[in-house]
Amino acid sequence: MVISVIFLAVFTTAGLGNLLDQMWIKTENSGFVNASTPNLDYTSLSLFQLYPVNDQYLKFTVKACSYAFIILASDIYLFSFYDYRIVIGAGNNSKINFRRNYDLIIISFDISTPGILNCTKHKSFELNWTVSGRITLMSGSKMVMNWTDPLPISIKGVGITTGLGSVGLWKVEHYSKFTGFYCGEPGAYGSMTLLSTIKKHSRVDCVSLCLVRDDCLGINFNCKTEECQIIAAGQQVIKMVV
Repeated sequence: MVISVIFLAVFTTAGLGNLLDQMWIKTENSGFVNASTPNLDYTSLSLFQLYPVNDQYLKFTVKACSYAFIILASDIYLFSFYDYRIVIGAGNNSKINFRRNYDLIIISFDISTPGILNCTKHKSFELNWTVSGRITLMSGSKMVMNWTDPLPISIKGVGITTGLGSVGLWKVEHYSKFTGFYCGEPGAYGSMTLLSTIKKHSRVDCVSLCLVRDDCLGINFNCKTEECQIIAAGQQVIKMVV
């Protein structure tokens, strides 16, 4: 079972309109897998109340040595025979592998991208898709994939994982519906079962506690009171408004 860790952190200041959030998700090594592996245990972003299909793009950073997997599926829970699979850093971090599954019509190709991932640094990406079938992937400011499907699949779910010895730490961007953040201002926080509540001087210190625990799903940190809440794993993310 893939263990996912999510950090409920909003990195923008309070104000009017939508705010840019970052969900931090850790994916463990899924083993000896590739883009054609059936029933691969992807971590569905919908579990974290993230729905990139609404905007038809996924903007993220990932820190991994190789083999960062993304699936665009025709089912929100990823139980589908129709999907696109993208492996960033395949071939020991030398290429992108793309695979399209549609009944018996399978399309697969590789794109040479040596060193596209980094074991110690986050690399930024933006994946876009359209109803007309065009799929593009940006690595930083460079477009590394641009392909149009002649028989487009309707995307309903998005998932991520890592494999072949690699562990990934992802930061997935999305826009909050709330006008603030849980840091002494009105806004969003995770209302879930807690493992513990302690005092920490910074959000980074609070996040560090979660990183070393397999039973930690994420954190709430209040900048004003320096209260650090450690959220228990094995539950769905529930956002509340202070």
